Amino acid sequence: MKEHEWIGLITHGLKRDARQRNRLFECDAEILEMNGQLWALTLDQFSPEEDMFSSEEPEILGANLATATISDLFAAGAMPEFFLQGLTICHSADKVFVRRLAQGIVSVLSSVGCALCGGDLGEAEQWRFSGFAMGRVRDNKPLSRILPERSHSIWVTGNFGDANLAVLEKGPTPVFEVRNREAQVIHKYGTACIDTSGGLVDALWWLHTLNPDTRFEIDLNRIPLASGVREAGKAEVPIEAFLLGGAGEYELLFSVPEPITSEIQDALQTIQTIRIGEVYPRSHAGLYFRKQGVVVSRMETEPPCPRENLNREAYIQSVLSVARKLAGE
Repeated sequence: MKEHEWIGLITHGLKRDARQRNRLFECDAEILEMNGQLWALTLDQFSPEEDMFSSEEPEILGANLATATISDLFAAGAMPEFFLQGLTICHSADKVFVRRLAQGIVSVLSSVGCALCGGDLGEAEQWRFSGFAMGRVRDNKPLSRILPERSHSIWVTGNFGDANLAVLEKGPTPVFEVRNREAQVIHKYGTACIDTSGGLVDALWWLHTLNPDTRFEIDLNRIPLASGVREAGKAEVPIEAFLLGGAGEYELLFSVPEPITSEIQDALQTIQTIRIGEVYPRSHAGLYFRKQGVVVSRMETEPPCPRENLNREAYIQSVLSVARKLAGE
């Protein structure tokens, strides 16, 4: 089963609290009202088997775990304030590994003013990490994945493809960027936001799914690629595969209203972001991809899910097949 199907099964019949402001899947974090203040809460679990984070550099692993956890708060328009962790240490780990891992986690949390409040510790054959973060929503105005019914442009922070490239080449996981400053600008001017934890195309599919009466048109030529991705793209492994795979870079994908005012344009120029497409309400709804201004494909089904494919080779072949269709081949 796919992840969202498991979630639907688990939550079936559960009554959501009256203080909870978002519905299922509508936001990267859960939004709760407490004493008149909206708070965002998120919980993520990571493992080498599922998330394929490399651990040769413990500081990078720790930093990436913290960044991946608080990214949900950025996408929800919240400030990371409190952090709890559940860390399972592998039997082979020594004091140096754990100390360096902790340093990576603390370095990210310190950079955004988030306090590590405690957690739990265990030991097993493989490391495993659970991160819980919460923080107040800026101005009590959360961002969700639901777009207002009007025209928008679609933007992204950072570059894409290197996380999937690292998995394919069995190389080290890239360092994820902490998008705290970008999140502040996005909260002020954005109309919807989601992080790319499952890859760029997965995030686009979620926006399309939750806004079914809307046409998304994405320019494949404008998507910023990380170093080495274009060089790795070839006939057997099209570039689109690195955007479609389930290893994400935890960047922010967001919308801003059209037409763009000079104030918004000036603000976007102060952060690392690029426009990759447009959104049109009630105009031949769907998720479309174009090259050189011409639509080359429409995505009809959700991206391949790594959790659904127990056979890694079968999953890779599924990604390649869909990637070629996206490219219009």
